[in-house]
Amino acid sequence: MNNQLIKQVFGLIKLNNKLIAVESPLQERIKFLTNLTCQCQRLDINCYLWTLEDDVLHQLSTNEEGLTLQSVDQYQAIAKSRREHYFEILRFWKTTDLEGILILEGIFPWLGSATTDPDFFLTAEWIKSALMNLKLYNCNANKTAILLGSNASLSSDIAPEVPTVIQKLPTTLEISSYLSQILPGYSRSDIHATAIAGMGMYLADIDYGIRQAIANHEITPDELVERLSTYKIELFKRIYNIQFLQPPSTAIGGLELMQEAFKTYKRLLTTLAKAYNLRLPKGILLIGPPGTGKSYSAKACSAQLGLPLIILEWGSFRSYGNLAEYKLKNLLALVDRINRVILYLDDFDKGFAGDDDLSKRLAGMLLTWMQDRTSEVLIIASANNIEWLPPELTRSGRFDEIFKVDLPNYGERHSIFKIHLAKFDARFRNGGDGYTEQEWKRLLKATQRCVGAEIQAIVERAAVSSFCQMFGDDVSPLQELPSLEITLSALLAARQSMNPLSIREADRVESMRNIAALQGQPSSPIDSSIYSLGNVDIFG
Repeated sequence: MNNQLIKQVFGLIKLNNKLIAVESPLQERIKFLTNLTCQCQRLDINCYLWTLEDDVLHQLSTNEEGLTLQSVDQYQAIAKSRREHYFEILRFWKTTDLEGILILEGIFPWLGSATTDPDFFLTAEWIKSALMNLKLYNCNANKTAILLGSNASLSSDIAPEVPTVIQKLPTTLEISSYLSQILPGYSRSDIHATAIAGMGMYLADIDYGIRQAIANHEITPDELVERLSTYKIELFKRIYNIQFLQPPSTAIGGLELMQEAFKTYKRLLTTLAKAYNLRLPKGILLIGPPGTGKSYSAKACSAQLGLPLIILEWGSFRSYGNLAEYKLKNLLALVDRINRVILYLDDFDKGFAGDDDLSKRLAGMLLTWMQDRTSEVLIIASANNIEWLPPELTRSGRFDEIFKVDLPNYGERHSIFKIHLAKFDARFRNGGDGYTEQEWKRLLKATQRCVGAEIQAIVERAAVSSFCQMFGDDVSPLQELPSLEITLSALLAARQSMNPLSIREADRVESMRNIAALQGQPSSPIDSSIYSLGNVDIFG
């Protein structure tokens, strides 16, 4: 753990770098400091730690019990008399006769992007100047200052002077090696399965997840994998505000052309395809009115390819403000490390509605990553208003495939109805049907211009009304539940209580459909079902 990071740090020290920035997550801080101190002791180098929180300088050392800290009286005497300045440590390290490595923790907020606050700006400029002077003053001394924090963001004026080392997420091999130490009784296959469950987490997170899973009782390796996966999903939600889903069992009504494309992508993941230098599309863009099944399509792709799905509301990154780029950088590093995963950017267009600098910077980061990455990550993005997207995002090499996801036709609405009816009415399960052809034609005519989400709502409302008709308020538990049959009249009544979006906002929806038709390829073939418009008497 961290060995590669420590090698990188000491490699930069050997090149006589007097200032080094290290980005390491907070949960890994103790292990990083311990490993760095151990290496310093091997090389007979003193190692010191200063933190902004207490303005105390400690000398670090390690023993059998772990990391120990001893206060440096020489600094404390000076700091006591100069309490008016938070960063006296920079003056001290420039002139002190102490040598070695000084770790400065908590200084990055003053080294990032520009600010309009005059006091903050002056402090930031003083710190940058002090760091540069420190570098020049100690160019021939055995002194190195390491700037340590979770977000090593440096402004453009100082970034060239401070090389940055970033602690990356551990590989499967590194996780397996660590798990072999803490789970000595596990077989190689059990270790591998647990390592796969821990992919995307730092070792400290994996360690905590395992301790939480096995607290006070023994569990099987399979149970550990399941609990560690659950912990990871919760952790991703807290840190990145994303949903992480294993490949679902998702039925999808219609969109056959898009589903055929998904099957092609699965073949492109094979070793044979790689031998021919074939690759997945850089990105897939789904465009069309709200509720037409874009999010559902991403889940269907996950099921088709057998890849986990990460769902991210792209517009939510704007709410992070100055931390947005840091969050996005970490998220892209996460999906790169997991590798075979689908990253679904929901409501992608909303992230560009403001047309501000933040949107442009985030778009730039995403574009650079999409262009340069080598990982097998499939990007799927959905948009209602493609005109909000920067033109450079929609060219080939970024989003290679653009699908128009339109209002479902008669045949597709029939399939969607059957999928949702099967959840409540046993007659529609296993390919069964509860309505005659004429009943279907009547229902499909009544639900023209309804999207998939609205069809689901219609079925659910009809199921509720059917349940209320079958049972009164006081119902004792039944040993055998009678079948819930949803009648055509219940569905028609539910439809009457709803005004579809494509009718309420007809102009807006038609504009979206027209633009999507110009930009994207169809995701559905021409309706050839017995319920197609040509076979339905719209005046009947």
